[in-house]
Amino acid sequence: MGKSSATADQKDARAASESKSPAIPARSTLGRFGSDPFSTHSWTPPPKPAAPVAPVAPVAPPLPYRFAGQFYRDSGTELFVAKGEEIIPVKEGDTLDGQYKVEGVTTREVRFIHLATGTRQVMQFDALREEDVIPKVVAAQPKAPVLAPASPPPAEPKLAGKAGPAQLRWEGPSSARAGASFDVSLRVTSGEQIRAAPMQVRFDPAVLESVAVRPGRYFIAPSGNFGYRVNPDGSIFIGVSNQNPALASDAEMLVLTFKPKRAAASAEISVASLNLQGAAGRAIAYGVLTSFKTTITP
Repeated sequence: MGKSSATADQKDARAASESKSPAIPARSTLGRFGSDPFSTHSWTPPPKPAAPVAPVAPVAPPLPYRFAGQFYRDSGTELFVAKGEEIIPVKEGDTLDGQYKVEGVTTREVRFIHLATGTRQVMQFDALREEDVIPKVVAAQPKAPVLAPASPPPAEPKLAGKAGPAQLRWEGPSSARAGASFDVSLRVTSGEQIRAAPMQVRFDPAVLESVAVRPGRYFIAPSGNFGYRVNPDGSIFIGVSNQNPALASDAEMLVLTFKPKRAAASAEISVASLNLQGAAGRAIAYGVLTSFKTTITP
């Protein structure tokens, strides 16, 4: 009994001693390293990630329009812009060429929105005022030349740059059909540069209807101004100017569009007064200008 009890006590003591000993790690974990000691190491810090590139905002092309003139009505003023040789009336809310919306119109600027980019662009100008057009024309009216009998235009216009008065002539169809619009242009040859040409044109409102008035190629320029007013009595007051004119050799100065109302043996268009102005507003003499006449057929 005593020997068995001693043996049991020894077993308990050994078990207690083994329970207090640290556990031996498994063989599979021996020699494990946090990293490969033979791998290549670099002391250079890793590059910083590239900053995100902001998207480039779309840019609208240069505005393709320029100021062309104004049309004075009793109800208000209409404004015109030019693109090349085309004259375009504009008002707030219009869309031009499917690319530009007219956001606003004042007497000194037109605001556009380029639809593809949403860019706002402004056209500013120093427009002719109505009082700048009409008083000059009326003042010049008593000095209007006496119209001579109609005669055919010279075969060749006088070349610009030579001495002598400016030469003017009408160009248009010899006949037109009632209800069908036609154009008549006033052309000039001058040895001096024409900076302004306020004038008054007359027609018979019982026979013709004024559809459009626009400056000719001679006055269509970035520095050109244009304004006009059509009155019920058949008179048209017109003011055109250009700060950087060229010599005129049979140049197109003015284009009028009319629509015949009825048949007539002769429909007449004439210049009641004209004041050709050169440098510093000096008057330029001009020769006799005959009326334009055309036959209106049914």
